[in-house]
Order: sequence, then structure tokens, then C-alpha cells
Amino acid sequence: MIIETILGLALSVINIGEGANAGTKILSALNTTAKIIEKSEKKEWKPSLHEEAHQIFKDAIREAGKQ
Repeated sequence: MIIETILGLALSVINIGEGANAGTKILSALNTTAKIIEKSEKKEWKPSLHEEAHQIFKDAIREAGKQ
């Protein structure tokens, strides 16, 4: 659990761009980390990953159709 928290915070701080509030980014990373921990405990990775992959492909197809 500690590793996920550290990784989430590191990724959040690295991705801070211009005009972004560091506190908001850190809070977002902590929320994401909590979701990761919850899915790990419930062993829901496979369905979640499958759903996320479908959403990414769907969004990519929509973007390609707009151009």
C-alpha cells in the first residue's frame, strides 16, 4: 500500500504543469491511490482494466472520426 501511495504522489508531482495547483494534484493522486488500493483488496483489476481499455479505444475512434 505504501508503494502505491508513493508512486501516485510522484506521478502527480511530475505531471504538474503551468498554472496547476500542486495541492489539487496531490489530492487527486491520493484519491487515485485510494482507488488502486481498493481495487487491489477486492481483486477487481481485470474487469476494471477491460472496461478502461474499451473506453480508451472508443475515445480514440471518436477522435479519428472528427478529423
